[in-house]
Amino acid sequence: MKSKITMLLIVGAAFFFVNQLNAQTVLNASKLVKSRGVSEYVIPAGDIAFEKPALSRGGCVVDLDNWTGYYVDIWVDKVYKGRLNPWENSQLIIAQDFAEVYCRTMGETYQWQSSGECNEKFQLKLEEQAEVDSNESAGDDF
Repeated sequence: MKSKITMLLIVGAAFFFVNQLNAQTVLNASKLVKSRGVSEYVIPAGDIAFEKPALSRGGCVVDLDNWTGYYVDIWVDKVYKGRLNPWENSQLIIAQDFAEVYCRTMGETYQWQSSGECNEKFQLKLEEQAEVDSNESAGDDF
């Protein structure tokens, strides 16, 4: 009986740790403050061809999950990587030694930023809006 309980505890602990490894990092958006200077994050005007990434050695997969209704542009180490549609998820195959992932909405309203970790899963979300105070609407009875 003790061996069965021990085995169940080991399996439960293993399941917990595997789920923690695959957990998504939730990135809440911050408002983008526009400045008059030149931005480091530029969307190219024409077509750009990228080399085919090799995952066999020294590559990473970064999983992006857009939980917003906005189109989101993506940069890795200030190099434009593409656009993510609203409510869509996608994967980027990139070099293992990247330093940051930066995302911003197409209209430059919101932005997300994270330091680079190999095989990371990012969940792009907007900050929860403050709920309307119930006292404000209590005065208007119909």
